Amino acid sequence: MTTQEPMTTTEPEPIDFEARLQTALEDANDDESHVERDAETFHPSQIAACERQAYLGKLGLKDHTDILGIFQTGTLIHEFIEEYVGPQLADAEFEKPVEYETDGVRFVGHTDCYDAERNAVTDFKSRNGWYNFDPPKDRHLDQVHVYMAATGAEYGQIVYVSKGDMEVRTYPEDGYFAFDPDRFAAIVERAKRVKQAIETDGVAESADEIPLEKCDCFMCGSETLAFD
Repeated sequence: MTTQEPMTTTEPEPIDFEARLQTALEDANDDESHVERDAETFHPSQIAACERQAYLGKLGLKDHTDILGIFQTGTLIHEFIEEYVGPQLADAEFEKPVEYETDGVRFVGHTDCYDAERNAVTDFKSRNGWYNFDPPKDRHLDQVHVYMAATGAEYGQIVYVSKGDMEVRTYPEDGYFAFDPDRFAAIVERAKRVKQAIETDGVAESADEIPLEKCDCFMCGSETLAFD
């Protein structure tokens, strides 16, 4: 008579939900989606930042690992608005692709919403809440102005949405702001300076090689780099 060896069980490894979530967020926010390694191409959200951050963003030199979740929440709000609000706006076009070239620089991207009837661009911004809410931020106005130039829109509006309760506040509070040619001209000049920095100094391979200095903006203050 043989004696059966006692069964040994190995406790299975628990699912690493933190790692799975991180992977899902990385898949949903492809680091290469807004990378433009030529000198002249910019996305509106990049050139709306300061010159240093525009340089880092377009060349894919920023590390977004720790804030992908924040980006994803904003993306989900955009998708909700597009799917459920869009059908109520017969003449509005969501995620309209745009491309605009001027004075040696090129802007590419997608508008959040272009309303042909009103000839207006609306851009959605998500917020954690309303603490220190004092619109508009210059970078938000600059981003919308690039979309306005690319679509030929005369008017723009920024819609701020609270992530917690979906409360909406707009800038301006009632109506639109008009396209400002001088503001857009300044954006183009900023893009030209970044383009010149890339053509002169190339793509940085370390923090010391970044040709543009930090300024006092929030993005420079919280900067994380892909080669840190």
